[in-house]
Amino acid sequence: MNNFIIINLQALTGTVAIILGFKYWIQPRISKLPIHEALLPFVYLNTFRYLGLSFMAKEQFYNGFPSDFLTTVGLLDFATSILAISSVIALKNKWNFAIPLVWIFNIVGFGDLISAFPQFFGLKLYDHNLGFIWILFVTYGLTTFLSHIYIFYRLISNMRKV
Repeated sequence: MNNFIIINLQALTGTVAIILGFKYWIQPRISKLPIHEALLPFVYLNTFRYLGLSFMAKEQFYNGFPSDFLTTVGLLDFATSILAISSVIALKNKWNFAIPLVWIFNIVGFGDLISAFPQFFGLKLYDHNLGFIWILFVTYGLTTFLSHIYIFYRLISNMRKV
């Protein structure tokens, strides 16, 4: 089996597993929570996106990868992490600007992922020794991607209530 098939099978299985876990255990516990409390764990999950700076670390990738791609992914992940940390603090303290800050964080973070995933496949990164980046992609990357979707859902639902 080639790497393209393997990573896609892992991504598909991981997506199903994450959605099932969310549907059966997480959503029933958070669906009735106020928006600040409901968003907190999903935003917090993205505070670890500083790990994306690994794309910029020397000796982590084959020298043939475009450095502009690796730098963009690394810096956008890091920016997402900083925005997530700021958003977590704002949500926890229920500051007036918490929800607008979450919007900014979510747009930047989701934009990063929807631009990086196609490039990841376009560059066929899965055909190179990625080490822990492979694991991050098929676990943490999927989880953060799906967390952004839920955050958008809650933010939009909250706008309808106002």
